[in-house]
Amino acid sequence: MIWFKSKEHIAAIVTVGIALLALVTSFYKTDAEVYLFPRIAAIIITILATVLIVKVIKNTTNIGSNFPKLIKWKTLLPGLAVGAVYLFLLEIVGFYVTSFFAYFSICVIYGRCDMTNRKRGIFKLVVSTIFMIVLFLLFWNLLHVRTPTGWLI
Repeated sequence: MIWFKSKEHIAAIVTVGIALLALVTSFYKTDAEVYLFPRIAAIIITILATVLIVKVIKNTTNIGSNFPKLIKWKTLLPGLAVGAVYLFLLEIVGFYVTSFFAYFSICVIYGRCDMTNRKRGIFKLVVSTIFMIVLFLLFWNLLHVRTPTGWLI
């Protein structure tokens, strides 16, 4: 089956599945006022998933018989590990602290320069701090979304 032989096809199918799940969970037996932000996010995800699936269907005829390797596990596993630790510590430590360390870890793991360069390490810390300040202002002040606080804020 051609739909499972390309990473673009698999990504499109997974994205549509996530979009449908987000739509169902944000609209099914929920208060419209409380779930406004998740509903907006679900609608945006659905629109983007639709665009992606249309693009993949258009490009299906252009794909030849040789498909690229689907997953580079050596590259993907560190990010998955950071995500797993993030999800585990989110409720315990708190959203902002955990998100800071997760974002910084992703910058260190997937950044072009390694941490032995002190100037680049400080730059990554500053970018991570600015990212968290923007995230805090967006969620706390603008959207009034309550995030998990844990024992640290």
